[in-house]
Amino acid sequence: MWWLSLSLLVGLWGCSADPVQELVLPAERALLLTSTLKGGTEGEPGMEYVFTAVVRRKPVWFRIEWDFGDGSPRLVHIANTVASHRFQEAGTYTVVARLFDQSTGTLWAIGALVANIRPTPAPPPMVLLLPGRFLMGSLRDISEQPVHEVVLTRSLLISPTEVTQSLWDSVMGYNPSWFRGERRPVENITWWEAIDFCNRLSLRHGLRPCYVVRGDTVLWERTANGYRLPTEAEWEYACRAGSTTDTYAGDLVQPWGGCDDEEPLLQELAWYCRNSNDQTHPVGQKRPNAFGLYDMLGNVAEWVWDWFSSTAYGSHELQDPVGPPSGMDRVVRGGGWNLGSFHLRSASRVGCSPWLHTPAIGFRIVRNP
Repeated sequence: MWWLSLSLLVGLWGCSADPVQELVLPAERALLLTSTLKGGTEGEPGMEYVFTAVVRRKPVWFRIEWDFGDGSPRLVHIANTVASHRFQEAGTYTVVARLFDQSTGTLWAIGALVANIRPTPAPPPMVLLLPGRFLMGSLRDISEQPVHEVVLTRSLLISPTEVTQSLWDSVMGYNPSWFRGERRPVENITWWEAIDFCNRLSLRHGLRPCYVVRGDTVLWERTANGYRLPTEAEWEYACRAGSTTDTYAGDLVQPWGGCDDEEPLLQELAWYCRNSNDQTHPVGQKRPNAFGLYDMLGNVAEWVWDWFSSTAYGSHELQDPVGPPSGMDRVVRGGGWNLGSFHLRSASRVGCSPWLHTPAIGFRIVRNP
């Protein structure tokens, strides 16, 4: 049997030594796929969508082979760049088009797109917040100073709870959460994934997406009516609901407290490290604030739009602020199931890498009326 082992070793060594063959095509032969999917990605099971192969230069006589990634037979079109298809089942499918020079049989160009095919969920409930002014910040921490009056000049629709795993899964087609449950908040997601969810849900409901993603840059189109993350000021305005105390129900006994400090006020307001049993809980079980918003403190901390800076308030705009123009971390608000009372205050703010995913961070959504 030694010869068999040796032959296997030689065979494996030979495979690993072979260079990877890459298909390199000239730029003028790049193939772009467009479609009638919403936003180019979102679709419904059973509906017919049209796909078009766009290429700068192609052979006079050509054929295109379409693979829709759902197990259906390949569709072959000669001298035709358009194809239609119905996805019968929900799923995420990679649509691939291969363009061949029909006279020689050689591959001329190839392109692909991802189709996210799912039934569209009902629009989530939203609470209308009218324009107003409030005192932002506190004297509890240097990053929350100076306390300053902020004016929000526009009405705002905000979800009464954090985004649930059920809603996330219905849009994205997967559930990344560590603590599973349809009514629990989605968590273990990056800031980037929250942005992607907002755009996809907007497309599903016929709204204009708020975010344009270009590489590692996100542009926010302020006039868009789609779903988005709240700004830090919008979040604190919503959390405070007219209050000026540590929480929307009053001041804490231990405002600098941790998990070893008893905080009776938080028992009725929030899931935090003293009562959470080290896990998230279904949304909407604790006492809401005066705006009818649940879990603004505790359960999971929440991503917001702004870049984080410990000195941001020193140069804060006083009307509809959106935070610093750049930074390394994004702001996270509200504290979570794993934190003590210091982080479960309306003014508490921390910064986290937008690439961070943890079972302690989720988000809620807002949009312009």
